Amino acid sequence: MEEVFTSKSSAVARIISVRAALLKDSDNALVSGDEKAARLERLERLLFDVRAGRTNDFTMPTANGDVRVFVSPD
Repeated sequence: MEEVFTSKSSAVARIISVRAALLKDSDNALVSGDEKAARLERLERLLFDVRAGRTNDFTMPTANGDVRVFVSPD
């Protein structure tokens, strides 16, 4: 598993880009509506937690496998 050390603002940007990609990919037949809604909900909760400083690390799925993100204060 790849590990990335990043600032809070970069972590927030990463989460937002994954969320936007999931919203844009609405025609993906591989992901059901319920599963997509659950993923969006998890991303939004993660976004709130990172912004509030409650989460210092998280795992983000990517096309090449999972990436563990460690967040440092801005």
